[in-house]
Amino acid sequence: MRRATIRDVAERAGVSTATVSYVLNGTGSVSPETAQRVRDCVEQLGYRANSLAVAHRTGRSRTIGLALADLTNPFFPEFARGVHRAAAENGFSVFLMDAQGCPDHELEGLQMLTDRVPEGLIWVPVADDVLDSRPTPLPFPVVTFDCELPEFDSVNADVRRGGELQAELIAAQGHRRIGLISGPEWSETGRVRRAGLLETLPPDAHVVWEYSLDYSTNIPEPVRQDILAHEVDCVVTANDIQAIGLLQIYRDAGVSVPGDLSVIGFDDIDLAARISPSLTTVHLPVGQLGHAAFEVLLDRIKNPDLPRQRRLLDVSMTIRSSTQPRVSSEP
Repeated sequence: MRRATIRDVAERAGVSTATVSYVLNGTGSVSPETAQRVRDCVEQLGYRANSLAVAHRTGRSRTIGLALADLTNPFFPEFARGVHRAAAENGFSVFLMDAQGCPDHELEGLQMLTDRVPEGLIWVPVADDVLDSRPTPLPFPVVTFDCELPEFDSVNADVRRGGELQAELIAAQGHRRIGLISGPEWSETGRVRRAGLLETLPPDAHVVWEYSLDYSTNIPEPVRQDILAHEVDCVVTANDIQAIGLLQIYRDAGVSVPGDLSVIGFDDIDLAARISPSLTTVHLPVGQLGHAAFEVLLDRIKNPDLPRQRRLLDVSMTIRSSTQPRVSSEP
C-alpha cells in the first residue's frame, strides 16, 4: 500500500501543501477550522512525515535529546514520560540517554547526542560539577532539571519549600528527636532541601543523627547499625528511595513504623503509595516537571534570544501511614 504524502493530505483537505505544513509544524497563520480539517485528514489517511526528508529540507530534525542521570531511580522514568508526552503533542521525537549514575557514561552520552544534532536537550546531570567535563559548547539549546547552570534555562521543583513542609509536619505531629538522611554532598538540590528543613524545625526539635548518602536504597552496614542504636521520633530522608531502604532496615529489626517512629520521604514516586506502610512524602509533580521542561526548551528553540528562564513548580505534602503524631511519655 502506498504511503500517504503531504500532497494527498492537501488534496483531501482542499488546501495547499504549504497550509498542511503550517499545521503540522505549528507555524504560519491558519484558522482553527482549517487546522482541524487538516488534522482530521492526516488521521484518516494515516499520514506520517518522513523525518529524514523533513530534516534535510528544513534543517530541523524535530528531535530533542533527553539525558537522564540514572534510570534505576523510579523518579526519572516518570519524568521522561512527561517529556515524551509533551514532545509528541508538538510533533517531536526524543533520543533518550541514561548516564547510569556515571560521569564518564554521561560524557559519552552527551557526545552521542551531539553527533545526532537534535534541536535541543533536556539534561538531568549526574552531579553538579558537570561544567568541568561536558562537551563545550553544546551546539543547541539546553534546559536543565535538578541543577542550576548559569548559561542554561532550567526547570525545578521548589525543593526548599519541600524541606520546610517536612519540618512543618514534624512540628504538627510533635516529633522532637529527628534522624536525617540527607542527599549526597555534591547535590545542590539536596543542600537546598536540607536547609529548608533545618531552618524550619521547631525550637524544641533537634537532629540526633545525620548521614549524607546517595539517592539509593543502599544504606551501608555501619550506618545501619548506628541508625538502630539511636532512638528517634522521626526520620526524614532526601528522597523516597532512601526512605524505602530505611523502612526495610526497620522491618528487619522489628521496629514498627509508625508505631515506634515516623518516616518522611521526598518525591512521591509511584511506589511510595504501594509499599507497606505507605510513605508520607513531599509530592513533586513529576510528570508536570517533564512537560514544563519541554515547554521551556521549545520556547528557546523558537526564540533563541529570550531572556533566561528559571521555572519553579510548587510542591505539597502527601500524608500516608508511615507517620503519626508522637505519643508523649511525659506525665
